[in-house]
Amino acid sequence: MAWFTTWWQSMTALQQAFACVAIPATLLLVIQLILMLVGLGGHGDAVSGDFDGDGIPDSLETDFSADLNGDGVPDLPHDAAQADAQNGAAHGTGLRLFTLQGLVAFFAVGGWLGIVLQDAGAPGWSSVLIALTGGSAALFLVAFVIRWFSSMQESGTLALRNAIARTGTVYLKIPPCRSGTGKVNLLVQEQLRELEAVTDSETPIPAGANIQVIGLAGENTLLVRALSGVSSDNGRHTV
Repeated sequence: MAWFTTWWQSMTALQQAFACVAIPATLLLVIQLILMLVGLGGHGDAVSGDFDGDGIPDSLETDFSADLNGDGVPDLPHDAAQADAQNGAAHGTGLRLFTLQGLVAFFAVGGWLGIVLQDAGAPGWSSVLIALTGGSAALFLVAFVIRWFSSMQESGTLALRNAIARTGTVYLKIPPCRSGTGKVNLLVQEQLRELEAVTDSETPIPAGANIQVIGLAGENTLLVRALSGVSSDNGRHTV
């Protein structure tokens, strides 16, 4: 540790201040990189089941439109539901500057940049200003990288909110009054999916019946209602 003592004593007070910021931030940055390489890293700031990025799990939200056909069940126009899901996805993948990764990069880059500028003989005020500028650039760069990775991940991730207002067919009978779960087939995000579903209907919905998704009953469960004489999104038809 003699080299560190010698190096520390050779620095100016301003350089030592920069080092007090840069060294811990660099250690944290190395730890983050190691965790990411072994698969333990992550953003860790997404709420489980929060598909629209508002900080509230969607299973607890009940934002439904009016009953347009007078059957006592709220209707959601497909375009409105799809737009809501798209807006939520855009919000969830927005630019987040003040993340742990971003702040670590800010202090690490800014701190070492300040030390180098002081070694080069730059005035103290300009060293601080340029260090802040460089740290801010690192902060924005990390934020853009995180948003890019998030968008790549979400492109292949199923968001159940996108199923709202979609129609499909029952694969396994759905028990009445949410007394149990059945399964439905429907198109979500351009793929045919088999998903769990419940209903508030007082009668069970048999296999082969057409249904419409009217909400979410849990993180992985759809709330559906029975339809008759309506073609489903996946091409089947019931008279």
